[in-house]
Amino acid sequence: MTRPVILTACVNGGRPDAATLNPGLPVSPETIAAAVAEAAALGAAVAHIHVRDPATGLPSNDAALWAETVCLIREAGTDILLNLSASMDGLLLLDDEAGFVPAPGTTLRPAAGRAEHVLSLRPEIGTIDCGTFALGQAIHVARLGDLREMARLYAEAGVRAEVECFDFGNLEIARRLAAEGAFGPRPFLQICLGTGYGGAPATAAALSAMRERIPEGAVWAAFAAGEDNLWVMREAVSRGGNVRAGLEDTLLDAAGRPTTNAALLKAAVEAIMDAGGRAATPAEARQILGLPARV
Repeated sequence: MTRPVILTACVNGGRPDAATLNPGLPVSPETIAAAVAEAAALGAAVAHIHVRDPATGLPSNDAALWAETVCLIREAGTDILLNLSASMDGLLLLDDEAGFVPAPGTTLRPAAGRAEHVLSLRPEIGTIDCGTFALGQAIHVARLGDLREMARLYAEAGVRAEVECFDFGNLEIARRLAAEGAFGPRPFLQICLGTGYGGAPATAAALSAMRERIPEGAVWAAFAAGEDNLWVMREAVSRGGNVRAGLEDTLLDAAGRPTTNAALLKAAVEAIMDAGGRAATPAEARQILGLPARV
């Protein structure tokens, strides 16, 4: 039998200019919930979502928007695992002229604050960005203590951590925490390539090197931003990994026109099949990740 491969649909993302670049980006709770239902129908077993301000289209971490969006998805009865982003509220901007003090735009909160929506809504999966890194002039802050605390809070809430690694250093931090048992007996790691800001490039050498450092027995996935995701998905499947696709990672097609979640997910299913796999059902994804069966 062909191997079941977890396909995660990343339907919108947190890029500030995404709604401007692609007017079809799901922004409101209603359009996000509809995108999740569409993704499930197209073969995705997991939906990775962010929330955005419906009035401006900008990324948000508003608890009310999170609650409304998740409620709509659950009320629809969509059979899909929810993966909520906890990447917001970790930014530090510095005012150079004022003596390197926090500047306007800083959103930095402790681990419990960043993951407040995950802990209250209790999806199957929540993300952990594994490391401190620069985002232009901003700094995403994730100290070892922050990461340990977020992992502990997830475990207490019964939420599976998806540990996102944007470069080799992030992956080494993930390995250290995994060895400590922070992510449970079978960590779930995501290799993130070609996202810019100094992270690992979307090259075969980078994917191969990071794959080699995945801890033994871990569940892993890989993606790349833009058109590179097609070959990365095929390579990940051939190496025993899982994949993700959607407008968070690819806003425009090869011709520079706005694309759709449907087009990206259909291409992902084809890439999985081309590499000798098949899209896992939500029940199979739960089994692969060691999660309890859906009630």
